[in-house]
Amino acid sequence: MMFMSLNRNQTNGEKSNMLPLHLFNKDHGIINTMFQHSFNIDFPDLLFHVGNESDSLSCTGITLEDDVVDELLKYIDVNDPVSFIKGKLYIYTKKEIRTIDLAPLKTVDLRIPQIKLDLDFLKKIIEKFSIIDFQNDWGLSDEYSPNKVIEMLNESRDPEQIMKTLKFLYGRGRGLTPSGDDIIVGFVSILSAFGFKQLTLWKEQVGIILESRATTDVSESYIQAVLENYTSKKMVQFLKVIRDKDEEQLASSILDIQNFGHTSGTDTLLGMYAAFILLKSKSIH
Repeated sequence: MMFMSLNRNQTNGEKSNMLPLHLFNKDHGIINTMFQHSFNIDFPDLLFHVGNESDSLSCTGITLEDDVVDELLKYIDVNDPVSFIKGKLYIYTKKEIRTIDLAPLKTVDLRIPQIKLDLDFLKKIIEKFSIIDFQNDWGLSDEYSPNKVIEMLNESRDPEQIMKTLKFLYGRGRGLTPSGDDIIVGFVSILSAFGFKQLTLWKEQVGIILESRATTDVSESYIQAVLENYTSKKMVQFLKVIRDKDEEQLASSILDIQNFGHTSGTDTLLGMYAAFILLKSKSIH
């Protein structure tokens, strides 16, 4: 078996600062899922995402140069064993051992930034969301409406109501991250950024429903990350635009999120939009 390193190509990659909380020396895992330009490794405490630079950095993983990831994908298979030893990933393919050194990768802070509520700017944010055609672009079927989902989220005030709404959304829809889960991620991300007074209640209920394991591994890892106050690079960039009141960048940062996945970005935006409407109603009354 040949030993090969990829270090020469890795200097331009990035890694999430969430990784040290869940990835430990001598952890062992397997290749869980493979996609066109990325793959996931299932470790004991983390679904670790290896993506290319053209995609947004996930809070649960790293990005490498596009050609490096494409090369890796030619060698690996689902269920290939992986070890994490002294900061390096060792992937045991059928032909050879491939290594990825995490040390040279740039650490990116993917904690959800804290933002002070400004009602005037909040109104501008809500107006900007009119560029999104939720009804035609979201992932749930026509028997539901985006407005109905927004209403459900914003009228859920006690644990029972919140759980009822979460049971409706959790795991609902198709794909690796069902639409309902993306909506939950978007909603809780915004409430977290603004320190919404019922945030703890929402997080508690989301934590309870996660225990049912009724959704995909990928979706579960993203929801868990938000509960720990971490999110994707695109979401962090959007939140920094809001924090800095950078009105010129608002529309483009919204569209950056929409461009993620087939309907995943739009579904996440719907949850965010619902949260902004809730924050506005609470700050006015």
